[in-house]
Amino acid sequence: MLRKITIAAITVVLAVCAGCESQAQSKRAARQRWDKTSAQIKLTLAQQQYASGNYERAVKAVQECLSTDPNNAAARRLYGKLLLGNGRRDEAIGQLSFSLELDEKLHESWYWLGVAAEENRDYEKAYEHYNKALSLEPTNVDYILAVADVQIARNNHSQAVELLTRKMSALPRDVSLKVALAELMLRIGRNERALELYKQAMLMTGDDSNIAESLGFCLIFSGKWDEAAEIFDRLFEQCEDEHKKKLYLQVTALCSMNSAQYGRAAKCYSQLSVEERDNAEIWVKMGQAALGAGAAKKAFMYAQKALALQPGYSDAIALVGCAQYTNGDYAAAIKSFERIAADSKNGGFSWLMRARCYDQLSQSGKAERAYKRAREINPHSELGDFLAKGKNIRDW
Repeated sequence: MLRKITIAAITVVLAVCAGCESQAQSKRAARQRWDKTSAQIKLTLAQQQYASGNYERAVKAVQECLSTDPNNAAARRLYGKLLLGNGRRDEAIGQLSFSLELDEKLHESWYWLGVAAEENRDYEKAYEHYNKALSLEPTNVDYILAVADVQIARNNHSQAVELLTRKMSALPRDVSLKVALAELMLRIGRNERALELYKQAMLMTGDDSNIAESLGFCLIFSGKWDEAAEIFDRLFEQCEDEHKKKLYLQVTALCSMNSAQYGRAAKCYSQLSVEERDNAEIWVKMGQAALGAGAAKKAFMYAQKALALQPGYSDAIALVGCAQYTNGDYAAAIKSFERIAADSKNGGFSWLMRARCYDQLSQSGKAERAYKRAREINPHSELGDFLAKGKNIRDW
């Protein structure tokens, strides 16, 4: 009887202990679930703070996440990004590498390791990391551009062209790939292909000012001044930033001058002179545009204004001489050009214009000597090339 009682008591005790253990396990499991949930909430908060630029709060939130869930790969990745942004590259690399130990398919961690390597000018390692990220996410445009950029940094231009061309075919509606390839084409001297790509990008985006600006400068590099003038004139009209408006106006004026659209150039410089009324260079450029448009008297007036602002300004004196020459006042023009004969920039031009003045005055001996002197100063000028072909100087 005693033995039966003892066995029964032991059975009850074991049952009670088993129940306690089961309850403890349930509590631990519940706690773990709560920790996981809490960590995920904190990670989501950290990601939101990061996206909105509140990096200090993001750091605090992700640290709280890791304190409850240290093996959270996504949190390690985010912490690495934040550390990298704070300039703590070595610590960032440690966190990003740890995140990949937890989950090697975190493509964004590979990408940010590439960023860290590129910051350190280790382009070989950057290429490896970026390429790994791209292999995991083949259509991620940021990764495509990163691989292309690092290839360019390694002077592997042909590989970058091949990659961008192939990915552009796979993602034909992505504008950034077209722009990146256009920039690369321009960089390696394939201007026509660059223009083609920029124009395609413009058709896809409409009034994207950044692409239009790139197209405009590409047109300038290609010597297509008239088309460039149209682009920058339109940018000027649409722009609301006063600093950029001024830049666009100046470039429009330059393009207009180089495409012989002197009326438009004069209009641009006239608008610039409102704010730059004390800038002698603007008055000279406005005078040059006026002279090109056949308004020699205005050109003379603008040149005099420039000289009043900057006495002895050789470009302004040259403009005075040109205006006098155009008006048929050859003797006065000779005196003006004599003033800049020793100028390093305008010396050769002054001798050439004096020669022309002497020709108009039928002073052939002086004209011959002036032409000769102009050629000696600038042997590779248009005049020098013209005479080198054995042509008559009077036909110049």
